[in-house]
Amino acid sequence: MSSLSESEAREFHSAYITGFIGFTIIAITAHALLYMWKPWF
Repeated sequence: MSSLSESEAREFHSAYITGFIGFTIIAITAHALLYMWKPWF
């Protein structure tokens, strides 16, 4: 399906997951800080 080898695909997947987890942590932190500053409920 793609031109990546098995090891390249695993390396890409690892980097993708690391980036996704980092982005998720930043987003959760930003939402928590915004909620503490100005609650929306």
